[in-house]
Amino acid sequence: MNLQASPNKRPKHDGRLSMEFQYRGNKTVLSNCYQNPPLRASRPLYINPANRSEATVYLVETSGGIVEGDHNVFEIDIKEGADVCLIPQSATKIYPSYNDIWSSQNMDISIGPKASLSFKTEALIPFEQARFNGKTVIQMAKDSTLLWGDILSPGRVARGEVFEYTDVRTNFQVWVDDECLIYDPLLISKDNMGLKNMGMLEEHLFIGSMWFVTPTIEDFDIRELNERLQESPHSKASASMLEGKAVNVRWLASDLVDLKKEMHRIWDEFASYIV
Repeated sequence: MNLQASPNKRPKHDGRLSMEFQYRGNKTVLSNCYQNPPLRASRPLYINPANRSEATVYLVETSGGIVEGDHNVFEIDIKEGADVCLIPQSATKIYPSYNDIWSSQNMDISIGPKASLSFKTEALIPFEQARFNGKTVIQMAKDSTLLWGDILSPGRVARGEVFEYTDVRTNFQVWVDDECLIYDPLLISKDNMGLKNMGMLEEHLFIGSMWFVTPTIEDFDIRELNERLQESPHSKASASMLEGKAVNVRWLASDLVDLKKEMHRIWDEFASYIV
């Protein structure tokens, strides 16, 4: 399909969601919240049977996706002792950029002492001709915990739209007491990269990433985890330990459903360390 440039008369959205969480009265509460459309947050729910004090909040994007020129900002401040689980309501859809205008999303997150954040895995789906720039920066105390998962989709696979987006750029950073522990930039430009070449994605379509940072990770058996990851018939995966402070697992897969099942299984295993 030949997509033509068109006059961009639609006003762009500058969504903003700022949330502060505090530990009060034996549970985590949402102590402050500012919402600017199209970003919204649910009220806190206490649905984790393993940690009834943990606040679970669903993140909502009411416009259904990010259109060219849109810029969304998330600011999450988790104070000392608070436990928070954030769940995107659905995959993040990036609409086409017919006029070569980038859309973007920034996430700035602070995790205080003895606090934790679990960010549930969802997919980023860039449509044909999409151009997207995402940046996530997490500042955390050395005795806090982070569990994070994300998936980069090749596009709307069910429609046969595979790697038809123009550019996707992401940058994931984790700083522990002002020391950079994780710096993970990714740029995929389909016109400049042989994605099917050896050492690239080859026959795979989806990239899954999971990060687990916690002060008790030193005793984690990374070799045993790698052996179990190799047993999956649906994906290729590998885990690595970062300076005895974090575990990263990376997946390559061709089926989103199977990838999510595998990532949820590892997610639950990591989550058991948080309680």
